Formats: sequence, structure tokens, C-alpha cells
Amino acid sequence: MYYAKDDTKTKYKICLFIHYSISDSVPHYVKIYINQLSNHFDEVKILTNNKNIGNEDCSFKKNVCFWYNQNQGYDFGMFYQFIEITDLSCYSQIACINDSNVLLNKLDKVMNWGNATDSDFWGIIDSDEKPWFSSHSNNYHIQSHFMIFNKKAIDKLPGFFRDLNVPGIFNEKNIKKLRRLVIDKWEIGLSQYFLNERLKVASFIESKQLILKYQPKKQNITHSLYYELAAEGYPLLKKKVVWEKKKRFKNDTPLWMQTIKQFGNSDYETNKIIDELLQVP
Repeated sequence: MYYAKDDTKTKYKICLFIHYSISDSVPHYVKIYINQLSNHFDEVKILTNNKNIGNEDCSFKKNVCFWYNQNQGYDFGMFYQFIEITDLSCYSQIACINDSNVLLNKLDKVMNWGNATDSDFWGIIDSDEKPWFSSHSNNYHIQSHFMIFNKKAIDKLPGFFRDLNVPGIFNEKNIKKLRRLVIDKWEIGLSQYFLNERLKVASFIESKQLILKYQPKKQNITHSLYYELAAEGYPLLKKKVVWEKKKRFKNDTPLWMQTIKQFGNSDYETNKIIDELLQVP
């Protein structure tokens, strides 16, 4: 059983940062994100599949540490396996955040907003997008790359997992089917479970408002409106926008760079971030 470092604390806040890696070094932009998160939590635990990386190589703050496990079931699998061995009663807040974004600027505004709400479960951005494979009539959900569980939501997690066919997810060998299962049962299903349990769910950025304002062709505004999002104060940029530049986002390459240069915090060495992202094939 995993306990908080001081299990007498009733307001202990932990961030579980999920980082998949085949490299033995942590990218600069990931370090920036983790170190900023460490300002808002008592502990940041990096859940990773790579045992060759550790604090001694990363210059992380003292409240950052690593937890190693196999890559199984995407983010859901890593989060689930940690939660299953953890005494949840120690925590007043648990964050589940992954490495799919580049942090452009500080998280103070986001975290201050979230901590001032009376929400039980909240995130940085939501979505009503309905994938063709969805099993839900209502598809509203907090996007799973940045989710915060407060006490009531934490207490509901065991029940959610009991109702979920976890072996069915872990045993799925087809990558496409697995991804669809995780989106349907985890990303959308989690928010819907909490709403059905009458928990309060909220989002820092409400996608509906920006879709009405900008009228994008596609509902996933972290892809279609990434520049506009940054202008609205959203502090993240999806790495997929950069990495697919030779495909769907080919013509937007100058715009993602402009987004980082215009809205990125100069203290983060934005040119280094851009150079690092360009190295990815």
C-alpha cells in the first residue's frame, strides 16, 4: 500500500504526471511542466515506464519523485495501477496530468480558479465531442490530459473502477480498439459517472463558448483553435499539433511556432522548446 509521505495530513495534494518515454533523458519542455506543477502540489509523482530516468538526471524540485510501471492501457492503466495500491484517504486532491502538452505559461491562474470553485472534479478544458464509437448518449467530459479530483471524486473512484471492465481494457491487444476503449470508458465515462453520481464537474476553459465564438470546423479545439486558445489564456499547446505538421497540420507550422514565441514564458527558454520539438520526426 502506498501512503502519502505524511499520512496524518488531511489536505495532502498529489499530482500524478504520466510520462511515457523511450529516451533515457526527460525533455526540457516536460521538465518545465513538472516543475511548474510542483509549485501547486505537496508531491508530484512521475508515473513512467522508463526505469532509466530519475531525479538525479533531471534537476527536479525535492517534492518530485518517480514511480515505475509497464505501459499498459495508456494513461488509464498507469493511473489505475497506482490508485489500486494507494490509501486514498490520505488525499484531499489528486491530479492526473500527462505529457501530451507543452506548457506555455504559468499555471497560477488555472489552479487559483480551480481551488476557488466548489467543484468535485474539474479540468483545464472540456469537450462535448462525440466519437463515432461512443457508447454514451451524453458525451460531455473533462479532457483526460489534465484532471483534478477533489475529495468527493476521490471517494467515488473505487466505485467507478468496480463498475468498469478493467480486464477487458488491459487484455485488448488491438491498438486502435484499445484507444477507443480508453476514450469511451475512461475519458468520457469518468465524467459521465461523476455527473450521474451528482458530483459537481467544471472546466477552466469551456469549449462550447469558444466554438460559438470562433466557429471552427472541428470540435477538438485544442487542435483547431490552439492559437486562439493561447490568446484566451489557455497555457497549453498540444504536441500533436506540432508532430503532425507534415500531415494534417502541415500548413500551420509557422503558427505553432508563433504561438510558442508569442504566448510562451521567456523564462522557459522557448527557443529551446521549439528546437526540441523540431527534432521529433
